Amino acid sequence: MGVLELIDSHAGAGNAMQGVPAVTTRASIVSEPRAAAQQLRAKLGPHPVPQSDPRTRGLLLELNRSDADRDWLRRDFAPLVAVLSAVGDRRPEALVLAVNETPPTDADTFLMMPHVDRRYGRAGFTASAPARTTVVMLDFPPDGVGGELVAFDSEQLRCNSPASRLGARAAVARAGGYLLPPTPGTAYELAGTQPHAVLGYEAAAESPWRLVVVIAEFAAQES
Repeated sequence: MGVLELIDSHAGAGNAMQGVPAVTTRASIVSEPRAAAQQLRAKLGPHPVPQSDPRTRGLLLELNRSDADRDWLRRDFAPLVAVLSAVGDRRPEALVLAVNETPPTDADTFLMMPHVDRRYGRAGFTASAPARTTVVMLDFPPDGVGGELVAFDSEQLRCNSPASRLGARAAVARAGGYLLPPTPGTAYELAGTQPHAVLGYEAAAESPWRLVVVIAEFAAQES
């Protein structure tokens, strides 16, 4: 499913994100993203990680670097194999795949507040950040407004950290955030320690929901 790849690195020069580590944009990396999203929807249930909106649906999988885990993924979650292959499976010690399907809400709110990804287990979130996070956009309503992924510089965010989910776009501007549009088929690769957020979006009631795959690569297993 990985064809027509266009790579563009945003280092922030000449925009509000000056000094932010590079965000690598890989456009059209998934050739039929909405078809992949539709296949994945049949696998989703209430999101296993606590969410700000209880309507959020999802899936959370963790793999080691073995062939056996790839065989299991291929057997039970074939669309994720295609997405992982398109991005490039580096076979880290621990690979976390999260599918997030989020409902529409106010486009000037944070659907997910600024954060750094962590592994989630029975005891909650662990301490270590991934080495790399890749967000693959698979579906977004054609009439949708908003829904951007936002990348931040840690220092600018520390000095201008938003205190509320409301008024998100002004908060992003104050913190020098860089808006990454939810274009289906596009992947955004971030350093694992780079803070990021998700903005709300508005769409017609009958439109499909925003659906992404988050690929987090961890250097070692944690207990």
